[in-house]
Amino acid sequence: MSTDNKNDWQPVNDGGDNGSSGPAGGAYAPGAERAPILKWTLGLLLLALVAIAAIWLLSKVVVNDELPQGTFELPRAEQTDKGEEQAPPKSEDEKAWIAALEKDTLEGYREYLEAFPNGRFKDKAQEEINKYDNKAWETAEKRNTIAGYEDYLENWSEGLHAAKAQERIDQMKAAIEAQKRDAAERAAMEARDWKTAETANSIQSYEDYLGKHPSGKNAPTAQERINRMKADAAAAEASAIEEAAWQSAKTNNTVSGYETFLSSYPSSKYAPLAKAALEDLKPSPGKTFRDCDVCPLMVTLAGGNANLGAGESEDGARPNEKPQRPVIIGAPFSIGVTEVTFAQWDACVSAGACPAISNDNGWGRGKRPVINVSWDDAQKYTAWLSSKTGKNYSLPSEAQWEYAARSGDTGLYAGGSKKALCAFANGAGSESGLAWANSECNDLASDRTLPTGSLSGNKSGVKDMIGNVAEWTLDCNTLNLKDAPTNGEPDLRGSCNQRSVRGGSWFSGPADLRYSARLMQRRGDSNDFTGFRVVRK
Repeated sequence: MSTDNKNDWQPVNDGGDNGSSGPAGGAYAPGAERAPILKWTLGLLLLALVAIAAIWLLSKVVVNDELPQGTFELPRAEQTDKGEEQAPPKSEDEKAWIAALEKDTLEGYREYLEAFPNGRFKDKAQEEINKYDNKAWETAEKRNTIAGYEDYLENWSEGLHAAKAQERIDQMKAAIEAQKRDAAERAAMEARDWKTAETANSIQSYEDYLGKHPSGKNAPTAQERINRMKADAAAAEASAIEEAAWQSAKTNNTVSGYETFLSSYPSSKYAPLAKAALEDLKPSPGKTFRDCDVCPLMVTLAGGNANLGAGESEDGARPNEKPQRPVIIGAPFSIGVTEVTFAQWDACVSAGACPAISNDNGWGRGKRPVINVSWDDAQKYTAWLSSKTGKNYSLPSEAQWEYAARSGDTGLYAGGSKKALCAFANGAGSESGLAWANSECNDLASDRTLPTGSLSGNKSGVKDMIGNVAEWTLDCNTLNLKDAPTNGEPDLRGSCNQRSVRGGSWFSGPADLRYSARLMQRRGDSNDFTGFRVVRK
């Protein structure tokens, strides 16, 4: 058969070879085939049954919880096939439940349960009510107050959390009662402690009260009293300090003491007295003063004229004590009432300005005149005293020394005679056994110094100018007094490695206890019979 001729197609003969039709012959006969209607009908019925079963199963598994069960309606097509079927009427229970769902309120669910306490949907209704219950409990817990829990119980007296709400209320009320009891006890204790504080009425008692009751009823009063007492105490302390300062200034009676007091307390009630005392201490003839508490007591001498040095006929006079010459002291000056004492020297040592002197010969220190000091040592003391007081201190010149020693006296000895000398000078007396001793005297101490000021003073009130210890002066060693200054200044001619000492000492006889007696010592020497006194311009 040619593939190009499509019109040559013929049915396949699967039958006989003679071309006859029919099953017998094996040939295919189109008219002999019939449609399978029975099979199709059975297949459709089977599919419909399967569909109905599937829909029924779905209605059982996938159900709207919000709709009553058992109210499933067949599809419209199926109803058509089976005819219009009426849904069964809803029960009162179902109707009430649907109404509750539509309201969706606490009252709606409660109404349902009241109407159907054993209804079909009672559990679901209770679940919804419980949600409102739990929400109300959350609100109560957030408030966490008695009122909050009481509000919960008012609305949920038999709620899920009623017991717990009542427990919380009871606990809070018990705590409040306990607080009231504690507050009452604290108030009673505070009252007792306050009474104790008031009875003692001291800073400490009120501070003790505040330590126990910092926020107590009487705390402001306690603090006010503490502040007032502290202020009063501070004022009293300041007054006591001022009083002590005044007493110290008055006792020391020094210029610096009064000036320091006035500087510290310019408005003090004692200020007028301090000013008056200062006026009294201003250097003027006859007045004594002290520039500091450790300073020497000074006396002021008026200026004037005097014949100083030894006269030509003076018994026992040496060449270097002559000639006697008139000296004019043009201005007042002040001189120590006594020689500088160990106590005054030790103040300079403590200040680091003077060398320590440990050797007092076993005679004692304190008010005794300092000994074993060189001229250079004395210069260190006067420099310290000037620095401390702001005044001009120095050793006296020979003219100043003799002018102060004589204080207008023109004789040889203090008192006018060897016997009278004993009342003014600690020299070598008869008890000493020395060949040069003053036989007219029987001294209090034969072989040592006396405490300064033990004997009588001269007309100017100056003491121990003669005897006790010889005293360094500023003047250099000269062969005589010719051409010596006549204005009271020191004589700095001659050998200044040696300096003049005046007045004699405890070791001296009458010859060296004369007003005009003049001895020399090397400036670096020190011994137990030489000391010094100071002057101030």
